[in-house]
Parts: sequence; structure tokens; C-alpha cells
Amino acid sequence: MSQIVTPGLTREAVAIEALFHVIDKTTQQDVPFKLNAAQRAVDAAWSPRMLIPKARQRGISTYFLARAAIRCMGRKNTSAVVISHESEATERMFGRVKYFLDTMEGPKPVIRNNSKHELTFPKTNSVFWIGTAGSRKFGRGDTITDLHGSEAGYWPDAKALMAGLLQAVPKVGGCISIESTGNGMGNWYHNACMRAAKGLSSFGLCFLPWQDELDYKLTLTPEVAATIMENLRDDIEEPELVAAYGLNAGQLAWRRMVLEDELEGDLRKWKQEYPACLDDCFQASGGGLFTRIRFAETDRWKKDGQFMWRLEGHPKPGHMYALGGDVAAGVGQDSSVMEIFDLEDQEQVAEWVSNQTEPDIFGGHINRVGREFNRAYVCVESNNHGILTMATLRDLKYPSERFYRTPRATSRHAVKDDVKRVVDLGQRTTNTSKPFVIGLLRKVLRDEWTIHSQILKAELSSFIEHPDGEIGAADGCHDDTVIAAAMAAYIKTKAIVAMTGDTSREEGYDQEADVGSFDRILAELESRSARYPFPASMVDPNL
Repeated sequence: MSQIVTPGLTREAVAIEALFHVIDKTTQQDVPFKLNAAQRAVDAAWSPRMLIPKARQRGISTYFLARAAIRCMGRKNTSAVVISHESEATERMFGRVKYFLDTMEGPKPVIRNNSKHELTFPKTNSVFWIGTAGSRKFGRGDTITDLHGSEAGYWPDAKALMAGLLQAVPKVGGCISIESTGNGMGNWYHNACMRAAKGLSSFGLCFLPWQDELDYKLTLTPEVAATIMENLRDDIEEPELVAAYGLNAGQLAWRRMVLEDELEGDLRKWKQEYPACLDDCFQASGGGLFTRIRFAETDRWKKDGQFMWRLEGHPKPGHMYALGGDVAAGVGQDSSVMEIFDLEDQEQVAEWVSNQTEPDIFGGHINRVGREFNRAYVCVESNNHGILTMATLRDLKYPSERFYRTPRATSRHAVKDDVKRVVDLGQRTTNTSKPFVIGLLRKVLRDEWTIHSQILKAELSSFIEHPDGEIGAADGCHDDTVIAAAMAAYIKTKAIVAMTGDTSREEGYDQEADVGSFDRILAELESRSARYPFPASMVDPNL
């Protein structure tokens, strides 16, 4: 393959545009293959491992089919495999590849074994195979240099299929691209995208929203356009979309047409098929609790190091910040998270996520980040691993007046040395306190705080009430960022009282804090089991 490189395009993309033709969707005429906006975005973001959640019909499968064909023709010993979700789509894709080769500019490649699913290129000793998910098992005995999965969100048993496919692709030199519209939560594709968004995966993430597609709009007269913009429809969330993404009247008109004529007004289906942001791709089947939040996508929200995202310009001198934390074991499962909010600008300003950080090390990170953000007010969920995190924070002498400590009323359970008692540090969540703190978060995200994180927005959308009445992440999903944000909301009042000197708000704060108090928890346990309350001999004042 030529070494010529066009600025902004990979070598494969240059060859695609130079050699291949496609059928124009509007005129149905044969035309040179020129990458559209979505294809150029993927080409610009290309990496050896890519996940591409997207809106419908952005041309991504066509791009990867052409890319695989170019590599088979120009690179020795290429083994390209493309897998679709259904047999009809497989046949269409294979026909598209043959069209590329039959109509290409210049001499046609030598092809043997031109079967229903396989093309071989003897001059380069390369092979191109296209099949349907589940029709053939791949594993350690196979070698795939270029793997593309199409509509992986709809594969049957995608987790098992991907396990075999990933074994077949070399870790060095192999290329994997997986694209799909969303298809619910908790499946392999959803989890893979969420891990990539958090930076917990070797896969890069390239999200393609519907509003970036130039064809997804109608041409309107100025009068009709003005009427649409003056009469935005609340029932289909048009004011929020205009505020968040600056949609114009032509885009809104096209959206109304598709939503009403093709999707029968099903807004949930619309978001899944035509997502505007990452979490739109993955719609919970249950009743989501966070149906109204203030979300604003911004270029100022940027990656800052391995674990952190930060809003440019923060921390600001003199501003007060609330830092909420959720603690995990650090063994690659759940994540330890910090969510930080500016209490004056009332917006999310930072997010820190890691699933490999041990609880005591996490305490050191909270100490560092909290001090950086003007000695932020800190509240950490202290259940399980959180106790060690809070002990570390205390030992590092983080200002004690700046982190939350569970109130302890005078009772038979009281301990004299209240400050040193580790189990009082942070906020416990129980069946009683969890609905309260989540309700508080729902209120501030609806009425006060603006968030910028796609990760938090996605986990908020998958936070549901289960059939048994429990609240939490949908099956197969995570809620670490939600709990961390709830902890920030929980300490908000104490921080504002300190910031403003408005002691009239202290009563409300004490009322909130009492929900998670030690005595309240013991009372709750006492109602469930004869083993509670603990005998006095079991209460160790040195904990």
C-alpha cells in the first residue's frame, strides 16, 4: 500500500477514497467513496481497540468493511473477520464488499475462494471472512488480525462470543472495532462502553450522536423555522435539547417526524436509536429514578491524568466545594469514586474514578484532591471499605471540621471519645438512609446542580427502583458515581452553613444527618433481630 498520507486521514482511508465506489443513498448512482462526517470522526479517532456507540445509519459498518478490504489487498497475511448480528445483514455486508472490489478504480485484485462468506487474496496471502454472530466459534486456535463487530449490542450471548474472539486477536498488532446502537443495560456491550468511558479498559471510545449527522434535518422556510423555535415541546424534551446541544429548527423538525411517524412517539426508543449523548444509548427497562437532571455537555470537561476528569478553571480561589466519595475494594470490580461540586457555581467540577485503588490509598487521594479544592467538605460512604478510607483521611490530618462525621446522640450506645471513633466517620447507608440521600440527590440535580460527566449521567439513568422496592443500579450496571454524588449532596448543607454563616439552616442539616446516625441504625437493626442492640461489652471505644 502507498505510504502517501493525507492530513486528517489514515492511509487506509486515503486508499478507500482513491479506489472504492458506493451507491449514493439519494440518487442511487455509483459515486466515489468519500468519507462522511461520522466515518471521518472514526478514522481520526482510530486506535487498535475501539468501541463505537452510535446513532442509526451513520455508515460505520461500511467504513470498516472498506478498511478491511483495503488491508487484505495491501497488507500481507491479513486475516479480517466481520461479524454481524443477523444473517440478512451479513449478506448485505458481503455484497457491499464485493461491490467495492468489482467497481474499484484500476486493476482488480486477484480473488480466490469467492464463496458465500469468504474471500481470499493469494497475492497477499490474506483472507476476508464475514459471518453472523454465533455461526462460528473462534478461540485460541484462530488468528484474526482485523476484527470488526457490527451491532454487537444485539448479539446472542455476546459475552461468550467476545471471550473467544478476543483470544483470537493478537494483543500486539491486532485490531478490534466494535460498533452498535444501544440495546438495554447490563449486557456485554453496555458494560464494555461504560468501562471504556471510565478509562478502565484498553478500548478507546468514539461516540457518534445523531445531531452531528448532516442529513438528519429538514429544510424549512424561515417562517416555519421561527414557529418551531418559538413553540418548543416540553413533552418530547425539546427545550433541554436546544439548551444542551444548540439544535436548530431543521433538526427538531426531522426529529419530530421520525419520532412520531416511525417510532410512534416512543421517546425511550428514540433515545436508544438516535442518542444525543452516551447514556441515551442504553435505556433501562425499569423505572429510572433520575428522570430530570441538569446536564450540560461542554468542551471544558477534560481528562486530567489517569483517573480524573476536571472542569477547566477549577478550583477557583475562594470557592467552597463539596466532595462525595464511594469506596470499593480496588480489585477491578466496583470503582472508588470522588464527585466534586462547586457550591457557588452549583455545578460538577471534577470526577475521579478507579477500580484498582485500595481503600487506604484512596483515602490519600481524597486528602490530596480535597486540599487542592480549597479544603473541600468531604463526605464518604463509610459502609464496608469506607471505614478504612476515613481512618486514613483522619490519620493524614485532613481538617476534621471539613469531613462528615455521623452524629451520636447521648444514649447507652454513646462513647466518650467521639472524635477518635472511626465508625462515626463518614456516612453509612442503610435501608432507611439510602432512600433519603438518593432523594436529596434527585432534588439538587433537578433544581440546583448541573453535571457535565457522561459517566455520572449514564449511571444516573440506570439507577432504578427494583420490583422488590430496593433502589440501586439496574442488573449488570454500576452506581458508584451516583453514591459519590449523593454523598456530596448530603454534605452540601453543612458546607453552606459554614460558608454563609446562616445557622438557620443547621436544623435542616441535623434532621438529615440523623437518618444515618449510629443510634438510628441500631434501632433499625433492633427491629429486625434479637441479636441487637449489641451488649455494652461488644462496643469497643477504641474502634
